[in-house]
Amino acid sequence: MFSHHHLLISALLVLTVSNVALAALDGHCPPLGPVLLAPTNPTTHESVQSAVKDATSIFENFTSGFDATGISIAVKSIHEDVPLLELHHTPATFNPNGTSHIDSHTVYRLGSISKVFAVLSMLQQSHVKFDDPITDYVPELLELKVEEGEPSNDITTVRWNEVTVGALASHMSGIGADLVNDLATFPVDWTQVGLPKVNDTSKTGCAGVLGLAPCNRTEFFRDFGKRHPVFAPFTNPVYSNVASSILGFAVEAITNMTYDAYVKEAIFAPLSMTNTTISTAPEKDSWGFIPVNETFWGSSLGYEDVAGGFYSNTADLLSFGTGILKHTILESAKTRKWMKPASSTSSSGMLIGGPWEIMRSSTVTKDKRLIEFYCKSGNLNTYNNMLCLVPDYGLVITVLSAGPQSSFDVVNVALTKVVQGLLPAIEDAGKAEAMKKFGGTYADASTNSTITLSVDDAPGFAVSNWVVRDVDVIKNYGKFAALSSSPKDQVVRIRLYPTNLSSGCHTAWRAVFDIGSPEEIATREANAFWPDAACNTWASMDRLTYGFRSMDEFDFGLSENGAAQSLNLRTFRVELKKEA
Repeated sequence: MFSHHHLLISALLVLTVSNVALAALDGHCPPLGPVLLAPTNPTTHESVQSAVKDATSIFENFTSGFDATGISIAVKSIHEDVPLLELHHTPATFNPNGTSHIDSHTVYRLGSISKVFAVLSMLQQSHVKFDDPITDYVPELLELKVEEGEPSNDITTVRWNEVTVGALASHMSGIGADLVNDLATFPVDWTQVGLPKVNDTSKTGCAGVLGLAPCNRTEFFRDFGKRHPVFAPFTNPVYSNVASSILGFAVEAITNMTYDAYVKEAIFAPLSMTNTTISTAPEKDSWGFIPVNETFWGSSLGYEDVAGGFYSNTADLLSFGTGILKHTILESAKTRKWMKPASSTSSSGMLIGGPWEIMRSSTVTKDKRLIEFYCKSGNLNTYNNMLCLVPDYGLVITVLSAGPQSSFDVVNVALTKVVQGLLPAIEDAGKAEAMKKFGGTYADASTNSTITLSVDDAPGFAVSNWVVRDVDVIKNYGKFAALSSSPKDQVVRIRLYPTNLSSGCHTAWRAVFDIGSPEEIATREANAFWPDAACNTWASMDRLTYGFRSMDEFDFGLSENGAAQSLNLRTFRVELKKEA
């Protein structure tokens, strides 16, 4: 008989399992990344057209109260020439020196989206490694002086010999956030709020706004040593505008060009970003949206323009994001490495890259899989913006806004509405295209072998009816896994995912063998203290091999239009033809 204790534990497990959120729908665990190829013609799909129509209506309601705030939202697939969504709102009230009609060519101040260009500029330097100490390129950092009267020690002084290029790119250097926004510099009586008077050596005397001259490189090296580090390098991510400025100094030292000149030549020109500038406003104020009483339009932040001084528009940013995802301005291997996290944060939904703010969500699509959004926000006075790249779907998303009703929260809400409204439709478009190109039944009558690939709400392709030489592969999975310590009698469900490996008219996909029923997987999840504990695909792929060939490797032969016409099951040395 079961003891009272055993029954209590069993009851608790049942209650716990009922509240477990599985890694993806029905406990499937796809590899991180795209689970099908991104749709190449999303705008032609009815689901996307309907989502765009709904998004337009939501946007009109969302902006109905924006009487002095302008906003532009766009989404573009890198596989299409024009955006699949483009929305603009021109408020009734604006600075008459600026535009009276917002469109894709209207210029906004970008704020910290500017930082992406600094990191990209360093990545383009073929001989520079991100593990290189930054002092290899900016040795003057070693000469920074602490505040007069302070000792030089680990509390007061940055360990510059430990700060790498990559640490600066990913906010892992531990250095201070800023210099130009020091309150003591601004002409305000801060003693009224309890702060002491300070002498001129404790003021930068520059800022670039509120009537103060922009700070230059000389003033940076004069004053930044007075700022204490926040952490030792590589302890925790700490957002830093100064880090991007130092990368800008490094670019100048390496290229023997001004930062402005390098970025224009190496990034703006190849991507036809004709309306993007770094330190100065566009040639005509009428090209930009300028809110009433906006004081940052036309001002320069001096050396911190590298971190937050860019001006750009929707069209140019879409071109920039497309150039990144299509590897136009950085080779593919470097781009893939760039689009990866460098650190976690205290938010489970946010990782940090270089300088990406990587948002993670498993609530966007029907398959409930984890999707990463490589974003960079930008905030400068009333300008609040977002650039987001979604590699899984080949999408670029931009949100540009300015005015008294603009805020970081408004941009986040706008981005959320776009993502939640469009991505399920993009997912449907991807499934429809994938089914047409790869789905169906493949067979070889001479060996009595067959396999069927289909799509449903779960990630990737469902694999069924897998028979080779009269043997049901799925039913006999336990025998194939004879060397594994896993139970041999559990349910096996097989999904198929792309690998991004192609050669000529062939492309490789990999199968994932999800072991256990949804209920069994939920039990494993409930017994662990960390989320998605049963999702270990990264460690289980390529495990079953025979004659040096992996059982999970599927090699598709493609026709001229990219559709599969054959499937080579390499382990079994059988090639199946796609049935009409």
